[in-house]
Amino acid sequence: MERATAIKLLQDILGEIRLPDGSADIEAYPGLRQVDAKVRDVRHIMEGVGGLPPSMLSQFDTTEDFQAQSRRVRLEALAANIQSCLRFLAVAPKENPKKTIIAPPDTSALTITMPDLEAAIHRRWREAQKCVHIECYTSAIIMMGSILEALLLARATLGSSAAYQSSKAPKASGGRIPAIPDWTLNSLIDVAVDLRWLKSDRGKFSHALREARNAVHPWNELSTRANFDEATCRASWEVLTASVEDLLKSL
Repeated sequence: MERATAIKLLQDILGEIRLPDGSADIEAYPGLRQVDAKVRDVRHIMEGVGGLPPSMLSQFDTTEDFQAQSRRVRLEALAANIQSCLRFLAVAPKENPKKTIIAPPDTSALTITMPDLEAAIHRRWREAQKCVHIECYTSAIIMMGSILEALLLARATLGSSAAYQSSKAPKASGGRIPAIPDWTLNSLIDVAVDLRWLKSDRGKFSHALREARNAVHPWNELSTRANFDEATCRASWEVLTASVEDLLKSL
């Protein structure tokens, strides 16, 4: 049971068993059985919310006033226990948000250039998010950069004629253009922007992701003083997802 739900249920029961002046509403409970039913309801909530110290549950179970032959005494004891529980829940550490994995997009129109590339992209797409969840931020950035590079390479391969003719195509010694599989991520981004496969602003941010991705080399990580965190990963993830969308639209 979520903490917010438990708090709401306990507050509702507290309102049911007490009058506006804070006294026990014995008229609402004609017999001890009805009071005991409310005691059981509260016990179930306390047990289900999780995170309460065992001593609080133990104290609840051993409350002697719950054995009193008086509706008022039992209701007052129940109200006191509920208030203690609510105070604890109010200051208890917040529950960690549920960590979800966003499903990878269908990139088959790009990955058709190489058998099993789609499966590799999908695996890394999920692994990058898992790395963020366990605070392995450098690994997450490297994974995101690898996905971007693979999909840019796939797009360049599909449009190889235009890619080779781009003014941004890399040139080796003697002016020869290397084969596309030998292009660096830097060249792949520049060519993609030149051919409008990526929006120009996306290209700038992609270069930032490329530079971060270079932390795969420990020497580079130390020399650039890379210190990635969750915010870096969120920004890089936005760059990656937007770039993938651009590439798919360019087909």
